[in-house]
Amino acid sequence: MKYSEKYKSDFQKIEWDDSSKILKTTWNTPINISEELYRNEVLQYLRVTEEMAPKLLLVDAIRAYYNVRPDTQDWINERSVILNKKIGLQKMAFIVSSDIFSQMSFEKILDKTTSEIDLFKLQYFDDEHNATDWLINSLD
Repeated sequence: MKYSEKYKSDFQKIEWDDSSKILKTTWNTPINISEELYRNEVLQYLRVTEEMAPKLLLVDAIRAYYNVRPDTQDWINERSVILNKKIGLQKMAFIVSSDIFSQMSFEKILDKTTSEIDLFKLQYFDDEHNATDWLINSLD
């Protein structure tokens, strides 16, 4: 993969691989990030995702330690469902954090997003290689 950087801050990096058409987001959110900063980062993620309109998403949340509040989970869901439908997202590979609480908040967001419209396939992984392999090669 040869990713080119589309957005970078202290809290996330968003990259695009043109050959595989994978949009990769690497989150680096400390447990004590402010709600306002976190929401701003989500807005940046949504902006780049809309701009690139990927069919395949790779989300690295290994260093995503922030425990997303329920109202923010709902806020993200409202925006993500619309966007994912608009771009025709097909698959999302999610590399999970070792921090069980942040992982649970991400799973709650994704469970609501996928259950509401059953729009795309979602798999959890513990390493990037297997996640990328599933995105590119797996038909299920």
